[in-house]
Amino acid sequence: MISPVMMKGNKAGIRLIISPDATISQVVTCLSDKLQTTGRYYANIKPITVTFEGKDLTEDEKQQIIDTLNDKGIRIGRRPRSIEKPKKKSIYSDKNGLFYIGNLKNGQSIQAAASIVIVGDVESGASVESEGNIIIIGALHGAATSGCKGKPDTFVYSLK
Repeated sequence: MISPVMMKGNKAGIRLIISPDATISQVVTCLSDKLQTTGRYYANIKPITVTFEGKDLTEDEKQQIIDTLNDKGIRIGRRPRSIEKPKKKSIYSDKNGLFYIGNLKNGQSIQAAASIVIVGDVESGASVESEGNIIIIGALHGAATSGCKGKPDTFVYSLK
């Protein structure tokens, strides 16, 4: 079986990446075993933060893990927090146009045969081309060209 919990260090403290299939008792036991070999290394370190990833934990489960870390000499400073997975970019289209959710980064581009609505930013180095209108619910720092193929009366609009 793969370890039910992995510990990763970061600037603020540690990340606990917990397997979604693991029980809280497996996580606590695994952490105890891993921290047993470190002795009192953490005793002289200032309080750190802990973030939880992977498994959705209740407040009681988080507290059990925090208690285990405290028992092994790790002092927790700020309240631990969970990290939410970033939402994936989404593209929706129909006969009337294209709807894109997310930021366009440097080097990315979108071409549309109809109008396009972008909920996010078009960053420097990104481009959008459309035969119809372009509406950006965000900032436009890159290039946006509407009315490709000679369509008249098209526009580009952005909030910033």
